[in-house]
Amino acid sequence: MRTCFPHHRLSLLCLFLSEIFSSIGDSLVQEVFGAVGDSVTFSLHVPVSGTIIYKDETVGLVFNNQSEINGETFVNRLHWHNQSGFFTLSDLRPDDSGLYTVESTKVQKGKQEYHLDVYERVSAPRVKKTFSSSEFCSLLCSVRNVRGLKLVWSEDHILLNQTISNSTSNTTLSLHLEINKTDKDRQRNFSCVASNPVSKETTTFNVTKVCSLNKGTQPNHITIPVVVSVILLVCVIVMFVYLKKRKNEASRRTEDSSATEGLNEEIQYSEINHIKPTQTNIREHADEEVCQLTTIYDRIRPERTSESSTQ
Repeated sequence: MRTCFPHHRLSLLCLFLSEIFSSIGDSLVQEVFGAVGDSVTFSLHVPVSGTIIYKDETVGLVFNNQSEINGETFVNRLHWHNQSGFFTLSDLRPDDSGLYTVESTKVQKGKQEYHLDVYERVSAPRVKKTFSSSEFCSLLCSVRNVRGLKLVWSEDHILLNQTISNSTSNTTLSLHLEINKTDKDRQRNFSCVASNPVSKETTTFNVTKVCSLNKGTQPNHITIPVVVSVILLVCVIVMFVYLKKRKNEASRRTEDSSATEGLNEEIQYSEINHIKPTQTNIREHADEEVCQLTTIYDRIRPERTSESSTQ
C-alpha cells in the first residue's frame, strides 16, 4: 500500500529540518585571531537591536539603533557601526582573548559565538654560526619568544627542522641546524622562519656567507691567501724594524766619529825628549846664563845719596 503525504505537511517538515541545521550552524564557535594593537570585527549582523557578551557579561548593547558600551575595559575600544551592524574591538590586548557571543534580537535574528585569540607579532629571527669543522657547520636560529611561536629551518621550502613554543617562560626560542660541507652547498639557500597565527618573519641566507666551505679535507681556499698575506706583512714589519735599527746605529757611529775628529783638531801634541844632565852640560848652561846677564845702569841723584848717608 502506497502512502502519500499532504503537500503542506512536507513543506513543514522541510522548514523544520532547515531550522535545525541552521541552529546547528549558528552554534558552532568561530575562531578569530588578532594581533596586539590591531582590531577584529565580529561578522554577525545586528541591524537594529542585539547584544555582545564576553565571559557571561554584557559588554555591548544595541536597542533601536542606539548602542551602549559597558565596562571600563571596553570603553573607547568596542564600537557598533550603525551602517554595517557589526561590532568591532580595537587596540587589542592579550587579555582580550576569550569567548564572545553576539546576538541579534530583531529583524535579522541570529546568534554566533566567537573564540578570540590575541597574539604578539613575532620578530625577525637571527642566525649565527656556533661550530665549524672541515666537514660540518652548525648554525643557531634564535628569536624572541611569544605565545604560539613556531620556529622552522627550511631549504627551498623543504622542512628540515622545527620547534614549537609551549610557554613564554623562556625569553628566547632557538633551533639548531647542522650542514654538511660539500661542493653543492655553495649554491644552497637556507631559511629560518618564525611564525604564529597572526604574523610571520623569515631570515634567508646563502650558506657560503655563514660557513667557510671546504672541498673535502683540502685547506680552505680563503684561508690560504689570508695566511700568506699575514706572513708577508710580518716579514715586512720585521725588515722595516731591522733596517731602521741599522740606520740608527750607523747614524750614531757617524756622530761619534765627527766628535772625535773635532777633539783631534783642537789638541796639539808635542814630543818631549829627556836628556840626563852631566857636568859638561851643567857648565855649558852656567856659562850661557852668565853670558846672558844684562847690565843695568842708573843715574845717581843727590836726594838718593843723602838718603843713603842718613841710613
